[in-house]
Amino acid sequence: MPNIPTPLISLIFITHNSARVLPECLATLASTHYHPYEVIVVDNASSDATPAIARAHADVHFTGNATNLGFGRACHQGAAVAHGDLLVFLNPDLSFTPEWLSNLVQAMHADPAVAICAPIALYPGSKSQSPEASSTGILAPIETASVSGAALMIRRSAWDILGGFDQQIFLYWEDTDLCWRAWLAGMRVLYIPNALIYHERGGSGGGQAWSSEAAKNGLYVHLKLMRWRRVIPYLLRQIPASCLRALRGQGGAFAIWWWNILNLRKTLAQRRIYLRQPHIDPAYLERLITIHDRTLRKRRWYTGQ
Repeated sequence: MPNIPTPLISLIFITHNSARVLPECLATLASTHYHPYEVIVVDNASSDATPAIARAHADVHFTGNATNLGFGRACHQGAAVAHGDLLVFLNPDLSFTPEWLSNLVQAMHADPAVAICAPIALYPGSKSQSPEASSTGILAPIETASVSGAALMIRRSAWDILGGFDQQIFLYWEDTDLCWRAWLAGMRVLYIPNALIYHERGGSGGGQAWSSEAAKNGLYVHLKLMRWRRVIPYLLRQIPASCLRALRGQGGAFAIWWWNILNLRKTLAQRRIYLRQPHIDPAYLERLITIHDRTLRKRRWYTGQ
């Protein structure tokens, strides 16, 4: 990358019983052309060989938790020991192309208003080309409402200003929440089509067993950050979804609502802070969310479906 600074990048992997995928992840990471970077692994109480695999790499800074603290809190642990001006939070079920990190850094360098960016995550075995790039022939960064926490780069300065991930969220929606708060604070969020990685669907995360956690957090984030014109339709859509979960015998179908009711006063207090004086027109973020949702349904970059 000629004439572009090469700051230290902190790559922070959050693991939990990741022994099946971590070796290939670290092996492909070694092909990354960008330097310098440091590798930090924060493990959430794995019962398999994940800690041993991480410790076997001399260049990995390893932190092991006795209990599973959740994705967001583990990311905060990693950020606390990181030395880089750019932080990259990563799942362990990824594999990397040589220029993925160089192209993310280049995008950050090109626009100081960008707080968060992410590579395009392809399904393993798919062509090494961004779906957006192949359909338009354009490799320009894509403004987006939010990016996936599976591979998320953020400036250290933005991380500090925003307070990082909301640590009330154990798993799911912490990435969306962070990105929406960045927009409301006047920062930008981008996907970088020429930064490519591969993400094994189902290789990380909680799976269907955690669907109620995702639903709970979706309600929480909407109540905290969205205008009522979006909150109310979202809530109304979740009522039949909760009833369907209950009919299917899925646990926590109504605990989703109870948690949000118990925490409503605190959530509304946060809402007043974030929406009192947003640095952008909230309608702009809402339009990006609509486009983002349509794009996910159409292309399924994240899941490969």
